[in-house]
Amino acid sequence: MRAVAAMAAGLGMTTTAEGVESEAQLDAVRSEGCTEIQGYLLSEPMPAHEIARLLLSEAVRQDAGETAVAA
Repeated sequence: MRAVAAMAAGLGMTTTAEGVESEAQLDAVRSEGCTEIQGYLLSEPMPAHEIARLLLSEAVRQDAGETAVAA
């Protein structure tokens, strides 16, 4: 993971760690240089048509001062 993240950073690319399910895993992938994550820590799988509603609800919570998990 470290080598891939370093290579991507050198090329100006982002890296996405898949399957992140816990805060400990989030800390580990961040410390190795991954710039994005996906997995159950953020959300369970859902149909594509529900994504807009999720993103809008996150934006509303952030505007209200709540914090969301960010990679």
